[in-house]
Amino acid sequence: HPGTVCDASATPHHTHNILDYHCSNVCHSRVYLSQMQHHFCPKQFPPVSKASAEDYKGNIIIIGAGASGLFAALSLQRMGVETFTVLEASSNFGGRMKAATFSEDGLAFDVGAEWIHSTNGELVLRSMMKGLIDDDNEVVESVELIPYQPAWFFKSRKSKLMNKLYSETKFKSNTWQGWIGENVYEKVKSKCEFNMPVSDIIYETHAHVVKVVLANGEVREAHRVVCTVPLGVLKESISGEESLRFDPPLPRSMQHAIRSIDMPPGLKVFFPMKEKFYPDLTSADSMLKLLLDPNDVTFIYDATLGKGSDENVLAFIAVGNRHTEKYVGLSDAEVAAEALRIIDNLFDGKGSANIAGEPVVQNWAAEPFIRGAYSFAGSAKHRQELRKSVGEGRVIFAGEHTSQKHYSLVPGAAFEGRRAALEAVGLQ
Repeated sequence: HPGTVCDASATPHHTHNILDYHCSNVCHSRVYLSQMQHHFCPKQFPPVSKASAEDYKGNIIIIGAGASGLFAALSLQRMGVETFTVLEASSNFGGRMKAATFSEDGLAFDVGAEWIHSTNGELVLRSMMKGLIDDDNEVVESVELIPYQPAWFFKSRKSKLMNKLYSETKFKSNTWQGWIGENVYEKVKSKCEFNMPVSDIIYETHAHVVKVVLANGEVREAHRVVCTVPLGVLKESISGEESLRFDPPLPRSMQHAIRSIDMPPGLKVFFPMKEKFYPDLTSADSMLKLLLDPNDVTFIYDATLGKGSDENVLAFIAVGNRHTEKYVGLSDAEVAAEALRIIDNLFDGKGSANIAGEPVVQNWAAEPFIRGAYSFAGSAKHRQELRKSVGEGRVIFAGEHTSQKHYSLVPGAAFEGRRAALEAVGLQ
């Protein structure tokens, strides 16, 4: 999905379905168009009831302050749990939700998760918060959303089918990180500690507590641990790189599931431009190539489309092993130069001729506490394995990668955070 790099964002979540319809029978497009009126995000979230766990006396540690971790925290707080802490390895909340402001008019851009993968973004936001606050309407009253239905091009060729079928939602002046910050983080920020990377999770058999060892050597203890680190970090943890160690090691079946589901590299580059020489959305591949490999993509798109800005900002996104292999090991400046070369090839050198300032690069594979874009499709069996708890239920896993149907999406991560909170206090 463009911009999930999340979510977190880089081909539309339903691209392969659209192409299947096109190749099998274009007449099916009307059927698919009607299906698209229903959002791809969860329609219902695990129910959280106010004060339903106020008698819970255990201590809970949540590892990670991305979407899953923050929604787990807000769920616990709503249920009346007081003794919980969120440990975040980086210096800020959000995980793969990250905003940057670099235009002269002060407009913020999502350099991570970007799209609300639904034709009804308002419903998605309200559903995510349902039960977590007293007035569900307050989450949408202060944010302006815009419909996103760009003119699609495959290289220089316009796609009438995609223009008709593809439609979802974006924030107008806000961002995913901004919205999560206002509606979730602000309510639990007193429970969050930053620059606290975890080195070890020790969940000894028959022990009553889990030991969480920080990189600085400090040891915390908890009755339950909700681990929301991305799949990329879990992959490192079982590969010998030891960015995060589990003692005892994770079960073989879980390790197999971690290896089996892909979380490839992903990056975004934003270029301020003098003139708008580019269409709304352009795939660097032909439609046929996208059909053959719908998850491995490069898109160039107008980052200000529908946002009411007079500035020209071209965004470049690459996700997947094939489309990102050329960027491995490159500096941000080298990544931007290679992206600009591709833009020049597509638009007859107009990228270099129009660049108006320093590009902004976000390479998610290079982030030490992220290590990739978002999880790709995999078997339901492996997804189910990823969400299993270990240590007799004391260590619980959550994240977009543990979602059966809504992996790679911010709402999917939020769903899993709510589910993990309920599991931690024995209500699920």
